[in-house]
Amino acid sequence: MKNLFDLKGKNALITGSAQGIGNLLAKGLATHGATIVINDLTQDRVDQAVKEFQALGYSAYGIPFDVTNKGEIVESIRKIEAEIEYY
Repeated sequence: MKNLFDLKGKNALITGSAQGIGNLLAKGLATHGATIVINDLTQDRVDQAVKEFQALGYSAYGIPFDVTNKGEIVESIRKIEAEIEYY
């Protein structure tokens, strides 16, 4: 039977994914093959989560930014698109 939830080749930016519910959601998507972009407010939390994901064999990148700041969002999306293959 074909895998009905295959996310290989897809990217997912999950805000607040360094911990809590966002982290669990990101792991679920990574389990199905998505490349995860981890976001949180602090570099330390982002770095720790990226290490955790990569240790589990998942493709993960991280970028800290405040999702309530439009300027930070725009700049961060530019950085993400430059760093990972965009689909």
